[in-house]
Amino acid sequence: MKRGRSDRKRQQNDRLWKLAHAERAALAEDLSGLRAEQWRRGTLCGHWDVEQVVAHLTAAASLNQWQWLRSMLGARFRPDVHNQRRLTERCGQTPVETLDLFQAVIRSTTAPSGHIPAYLGEVVVHAQDVRQPLGIQRQVSGR
Repeated sequence: MKRGRSDRKRQQNDRLWKLAHAERAALAEDLSGLRAEQWRRGTLCGHWDVEQVVAHLTAAASLNQWQWLRSMLGARFRPDVHNQRRLTERCGQTPVETLDLFQAVIRSTTAPSGHIPAYLGEVVVHAQDVRQPLGIQRQVSGR
């Protein structure tokens, strides 16, 4: 019985990761033709521009739970300090380089939380935070 439950959980997690990978790939494709000024456009993420949100998504796909906790401890549990440090790490010299860094983690299964449904939500929501101000339409797939 317990093995059956763990197999179902693994299958569910695999499905959720597949959706996260598809959402990241779709976002990368949507952003691949942006002009320089579009990368500086504000997003629905407060003061972050498009490039910074992409860097944030790259950072999230690059930190496991322990790395995230260590980063938060180093920031004295101040999320703004933590996020700024991770943005600095994951922003390239140009927006194209930042997009390249993001494309490198499209298939990553690393996340700051073991709660994959919440992490998938993070990817979907931040992608929309970027797309809406840019006028990019995309319906999120549930498959």
